[in-house]
Amino acid sequence: MTVAEVQQLCLEQNAPFYSYRLPGEEELWFGAQLDGEVERFDCLVDAQNRDGFVAVPFDASPTVSPLFIRGDIRFKDVLEEQEMIQKLREVKGLDRDKRVEGRCVGREEYQAQLNQLISALQNDEAKKVVLSRGLAVKVDGYANAVNWFEKLLVKYPDAFVFLVSVPGVTTWMGATPEVFMEKEVGGMKIMSLAGTRAVGIQEEWGDKEIEEQAIVTDYISSIVDGLGELSVEGPFTKKAGNIEHLCTTFEFLEQLSIEQVEHLRHELHPAPAVSGFPVEKAISMIKQIEGEDRRYYAGYIGPIHKDGTFQWFVNLRCMEIFSKHVHLYVGGGITALSNPALEWEETELKSRTLLDVIL
Repeated sequence: MTVAEVQQLCLEQNAPFYSYRLPGEEELWFGAQLDGEVERFDCLVDAQNRDGFVAVPFDASPTVSPLFIRGDIRFKDVLEEQEMIQKLREVKGLDRDKRVEGRCVGREEYQAQLNQLISALQNDEAKKVVLSRGLAVKVDGYANAVNWFEKLLVKYPDAFVFLVSVPGVTTWMGATPEVFMEKEVGGMKIMSLAGTRAVGIQEEWGDKEIEEQAIVTDYISSIVDGLGELSVEGPFTKKAGNIEHLCTTFEFLEQLSIEQVEHLRHELHPAPAVSGFPVEKAISMIKQIEGEDRRYYAGYIGPIHKDGTFQWFVNLRCMEIFSKHVHLYVGGGITALSNPALEWEETELKSRTLLDVIL
């Protein structure tokens, strides 16, 4: 069975599964949990010596938990073992209809929120706040998810493309350009990605975008400083579909201890790239203004492996899938220099990543 066929089987069986392709690669990976409830992911020790997939929300709560999906079955491209195929067909599915649907925000409401936020930023209440909004498309998400996934693979070869489902909790799909933390045998990589514009603009980056990216980069620098030898590159322009961002990468040239990695993942999430700065103040303003639980949007997701390596990405350019609609989340970094009309247009541009595939 191909990955597409197994995805469809698991959606029909209501079985927990994950599937993905890493940026710039061709191999498709699939994993599924055959029994039991999906576990919470509270620390790296929870996943030691096991293959699986983590999904961490923007802001964990009693109703939105960090998840670890076991890779009881794991393969790339094609599943040939008939015994494994039969086990998937026999999975006792979980209920997928317990979720709360997100709220949609139109242009008038979003621009009112932007005006409120920009006024607060001009009064020095914070330096940057990431404001997001939701939008919905009426369509049978489960019937179309596999086809959409295949289209995303073709359209965004340099993104982390994923389809992950924990019935009763979340089913999520996206094509995200942003590395959160990527740990390989030789070291670890972290990315600062902020500032957005349409592809093809020839002018220099504007002051607002440069400032926005510098805030994120400086924040990461303050956290990683002193942890080991670092290679830093950027800022440079990174293309992501029909838009591009300013990007700076931090790469550790030596192995970090599990304690250091655990420290980093907690300190780096949610970073100013998805919250703002100062972080705690920005999160408080987000909760006050947005009026919506972001759930797994702007959290991080990705595989983790038995050898301790992992590839985690910020959950952007993404949507949650329901039986009668899909709910997209888009946002942008707001500073005192922001223009409300342009910020709305930025969210519209970002929404095309998925809308161009599902419509």
